[in-house]
Amino acid sequence: MTRTIKKIVLHCSDSDIMKHNDISIIKQWHRARGFKDVGYHYFIQKNGTVQFGRKPDVEGAHVLGHNKDSIGICLHGRKEFTFDQFRSLARLIKELAGKYKLSKGFIFGHNDFTDQKTCPNYDVQEFLNRFLPAFMKDGKGTFKIMKPAAVAEKGSK
Repeated sequence: MTRTIKKIVLHCSDSDIMKHNDISIIKQWHRARGFKDVGYHYFIQKNGTVQFGRKPDVEGAHVLGHNKDSIGICLHGRKEFTFDQFRSLARLIKELAGKYKLSKGFIFGHNDFTDQKTCPNYDVQEFLNRFLPAFMKDGKGTFKIMKPAAVAEKGSK
């Protein structure tokens, strides 16, 4: 069964501890909370490696009330995120936007859906303003990425 994807929701692992820099750890945390599997579809390690969680055609468990039509992407970190993570995030969004034919306004932070969360603990608007302008519509409903200018090596706050 193919799901209709309308949005991408960005998350953080809420940990800067390097031994937590793997989706298998998040999976353990989520299973301990009663989840069937890790709640996210993708996890981005500090070095920019993208790890796979739930299959995209399986509903996630990452944002209450919005899992049915969304993809969840988690970056490892609480306060420290890397340029490599944001570069991989931009590339992954490019791929997903093309695959699901998403247009503007489809990217959200977890905190956009609840006042009870600070996740993803970085400024999504800043990410959108600094990285996604590097995406240029090619007229075919897909995106191409160009190297963003003046991006700090450590990423966002």
